[in-house]
Amino acid sequence: MRTGFRLATGTGMLVLLVFCGWAGAQQQPEASPSAAAQPKAVSAGPAVPAKAGSAPSVVAATSSGAPVFSPSAANRKAWERLTDGLAEKNYDRRAQTILALGTIGLRGDAVSRIEGGLNDKDAAVRQAAVEVLGTMQSRGSIPKLQSALDDHSVLVRFAAARALWTMGDRSGQDLFLEVLEGDHKVSTGLVSGGLHTVHEDLHDPKVLAELGSEQAAGAFLGPAGFGVTAAIDLAKDKDKAAPARAISARLLADDTSDDAREVLREALQDKSWIVRAAAAEALGVHGSLNDIETLAPLLGDQEKKVRYRAAAAMIRVISHRAS
Repeated sequence: MRTGFRLATGTGMLVLLVFCGWAGAQQQPEASPSAAAQPKAVSAGPAVPAKAGSAPSVVAATSSGAPVFSPSAANRKAWERLTDGLAEKNYDRRAQTILALGTIGLRGDAVSRIEGGLNDKDAAVRQAAVEVLGTMQSRGSIPKLQSALDDHSVLVRFAAARALWTMGDRSGQDLFLEVLEGDHKVSTGLVSGGLHTVHEDLHDPKVLAELGSEQAAGAFLGPAGFGVTAAIDLAKDKDKAAPARAISARLLADDTSDDAREVLREALQDKSWIVRAAAAEALGVHGSLNDIETLAPLLGDQEKKVRYRAAAAMIRVISHRAS
């Protein structure tokens, strides 16, 4: 990142986070001048994944400033990536795709795909779908979230009750009472079938600890979150400055200054996948059509979680520019 970058209006904490990101970035090898001077065109097909351990290269815009991808072609490729993610055999990748879809906004095509995750065979994916719908304030999904209160997973039920609560629906109140009152009996209320069968689960210290870890992970990386598995990855990562850089990228999403946009584009080359994903998501908030060109190579990122965030960011940019 550029050492001259300053946040004139940032808080002291944000400045510290950005500094951490700068410090981590200084450990990366600099690109050769000759490579930086040669803009590359993006083909309409998937980008070739980078070798393990290396960050994907950022492709410069054409000399005319127009993206090589047409908006319609970019939109199609982005949706293909997300469709691929929903079809993954690995449950975490399906959950990450759901989380990425949530960053697009309250669009029918995105919401319907997220709601589809409520029927996934794995509880982690159903939980992700519930949490994303709550974060999006998808009021049209309330009936389906009420049905999720009867899910056989206590984690999904808790997430559904919390999502409904944020939208003013108190259907899951008895679940919260059950957690708080311990061994005291409470009525099943509107939670039809299931609360009495999970009484022990709700008081199991391991289950309660897992509930806490889920919420902590979401708070750690913002409303959309990256999930508990991402938090575990970060804990194992030797790059201890990566979380600070990722949070900084997320906070800079609403900064439309040239300096902020330049730093976010450079962060797409970060060695940490979670920083690349956060930067891609941030660019999608106020990005221009030229950012489609910048984000396109990440559709073939070595880390599929980055592909999903980049695809969602591209769709969001195209949608905003078309409206």
